[in-house]
Amino acid sequence: MSKPDRPANARRREFIQLLNSTDQYWMDVLGDKLFHDLNYYDLFTQMWLRLDGTTRDTFYKSELHQLMPNISQRTAIKYIQIAIDHGLLIEHMDPEDLRSRQITMSAGLKKKIELFLDYSISVFEVFPLPVSRRRNS
Repeated sequence: MSKPDRPANARRREFIQLLNSTDQYWMDVLGDKLFHDLNYYDLFTQMWLRLDGTTRDTFYKSELHQLMPNISQRTAIKYIQIAIDHGLLIEHMDPEDLRSRQITMSAGLKKKIELFLDYSISVFEVFPLPVSRRRNS
């Protein structure tokens, strides 16, 4: 039996601790354990990625399920409605089609996602690649 690689295992443990810290910050910044779900992470971060200060900041409610690829459309709609009910997403009537609903991120959610991203960047900046791996990149 070979002995475990202690430096590599120590680094792996540190990485798990950093992931756990980032995960906890996600819950802290959103303020509700309800949103401690990778599907909300997918939805909110994918919406944030598409923000550019134009009409692309507005999504059709019927298309948002595509940003949550690991659940069914029906389940995604339930998640989206919960986020609307909690004020994270804002639902508007489509002025061109009163049957359609448009969704935007609340200003508060945008700020929370940016706080989370900034925190995550700072956490992982202190965890650089080992010297041997940086040379091979």
